[in-house]
Amino acid sequence: MVEGDVFIDQLDNLVEAGSCGTAALITPVGSIMTNKGKHLFPYHQEMGPISKKLYDMLSGIQFGELEDPNHWVTIID
Repeated sequence: MVEGDVFIDQLDNLVEAGSCGTAALITPVGSIMTNKGKHLFPYHQEMGPISKKLYDMLSGIQFGELEDPNHWVTIID
């Protein structure tokens, strides 16, 4: 997994793409519209194995099913 800028001419090097934010889980990206047309990722109709692993890890931490190694979750009584 690599985090960083991806340029249009590098899309063919990617197997999966995802989007995430501070209040959301991992959302798979199925396609990106470029000036050359639509680029489909191999897992464009389902969540790929890397996205699924990230999703499961993040949701497990959020729901208390997995250890929170970075202390992201704060329990409020």
